[in-house]
Amino acid sequence: MSNEELGRLCFVIMPFGEKDDHGKLIDFDAVYRQIIRPAVEALTQDRIRIRCLRCDEVEKAGLIHERMINYILDAEVAVVDISTANPNVYYELGVRHALRDRVTVLIRREGTRNPFNIAGMNTIDYDDSDPEKVAQAQSMIRSFIRNGLLSSTRDSLVHAAVPGLEVSSRQGAIAASRVHRYAPAHARGGEIRLITGNLRNVNLSSGGADDRIDIWVNSENINMQMARIFDSSISALIRYLGARRDDVGDIVEDTIADELRAKMRGRQQVNPGMVVSTGSGSLADSHHVRRIFHVASVYGVIGGGYYPIAQVEQCITAALLQADRESARAEKAGEKPYRSIVLPLLTTGSGSSSLVDSARKQLDAARNYLEARAAVTRLQRVYFLAPTKRHLSALQVALAELGIAEVGADVAAAAVLPDAEAGRVDQSDRMGTAACGNAAAPVDGAAGSGR
Repeated sequence: MSNEELGRLCFVIMPFGEKDDHGKLIDFDAVYRQIIRPAVEALTQDRIRIRCLRCDEVEKAGLIHERMINYILDAEVAVVDISTANPNVYYELGVRHALRDRVTVLIRREGTRNPFNIAGMNTIDYDDSDPEKVAQAQSMIRSFIRNGLLSSTRDSLVHAAVPGLEVSSRQGAIAASRVHRYAPAHARGGEIRLITGNLRNVNLSSGGADDRIDIWVNSENINMQMARIFDSSISALIRYLGARRDDVGDIVEDTIADELRAKMRGRQQVNPGMVVSTGSGSLADSHHVRRIFHVASVYGVIGGGYYPIAQVEQCITAALLQADRESARAEKAGEKPYRSIVLPLLTTGSGSSSLVDSARKQLDAARNYLEARAAVTRLQRVYFLAPTKRHLSALQVALAELGIAEVGADVAAAAVLPDAEAGRVDQSDRMGTAACGNAAAPVDGAAGSGR
């Protein structure tokens, strides 16, 4: 990923060139260069890496309208100039409100009136002929974007009127296992690493024992009820791979789920953020996993699905602290401490949440732990799983915004399964791309220059 691409995207929807607006000639290219783009780029002062893009700046072959829709969908931020009541702009604004529930910032030339359907929406006025008002508009655009990214407030009438509406885009699943290494400034050798691909391939590479990940973290509900094995979730994958299975892959002993149930001792639920540690069952032999940490990161509502707990990043701290506690016990028993742990991005199944913001909070929690406990922690490597291109991009952008530098990349090809196992119908083939235990799996472009 190039430095230019390593950031969030703000897609700008507006007229191009000079247009007449009730007898006043507006140079919209100048508005873009002098007001919108400087305001967006100034967000770097808030440690938000974001690049500004208009469709006429994209030099790619293919259908311009298809690219427009993709940018409208994929961009975390859209700035829309509704001056001159341009029909193409209104069409694209409607598409944006249908595809994204947030962050869409409306601007207009001073004196412009909003039409009836968007009359109640906050809109920023600008006057490109008055330097003071230009600076004021820039400041407001910057504030609207920053506040929108940091909150979960919807600004789309469509999503407000249709609660629960979700729009899925391409996930871009990553096949190969690749490790990206990052070094927090004060972690004294501790690293944050990103590992791509399906969790089932972790620890199956040809690397040495020192590259194996000791602890796998399972995002679970507060009831600590593991997902059914056919669900598309990490909880389901760990349950299946950790179970004792017969020669055709059927579960003979539900090892991890049974131990987790026993650990609950009849309780109906645990406190949000709680970590319950179990053995790894068959994963100990097949994947060299030593422990499974089940973190209570979501809670269920009857008839309503699963929702993230408040301050889910505290689960990261709790899991790392639990690893060090168990390392202390292991060392007393004459065993090796736990040096590495892999975590999924927690609670990323919500369509209204920002994947970058979620990644940033969780990575920051890991960085703070490694730095604050650098002198005492036994952990050397904290991995975050990136099963899709969307997850990898969000993690890389968040690391860049946190100022955590990449120190290198270690490529490890995913292990090739034996022929006998490759031909088998394996329940886990479709698992491993969801970030939450029993929560929903994570769901994972302006017209021509004549407008």
